[in-house]
Amino acid sequence: MPMSGSVLSAAIKAALSAEGFELGNAPQTEKFVDVIAEQVVNHIQTQALVTTTVAVASVSGVTTGPGVSGPGTGTGTGAIK
Repeated sequence: MPMSGSVLSAAIKAALSAEGFELGNAPQTEKFVDVIAEQVVNHIQTQALVTTTVAVASVSGVTTGPGVSGPGTGTGTGAIK
């Protein structure tokens, strides 16, 4: 599931409510939580770098002519959505 500021905001509000905060009577506080959650998600999505190691098993018959693919390892990078 992609990251979502609104999902994070709802989780934060639920956690605050469970701790006794009454957000229903504080619309500015609710908006504050919404803005913080959106910016946290935005920052992670735009600044995070994910790296991984990939292992490849030996596979024959995947290229034309003689040869065997793999084994080997490599690295990859990706974005957080």
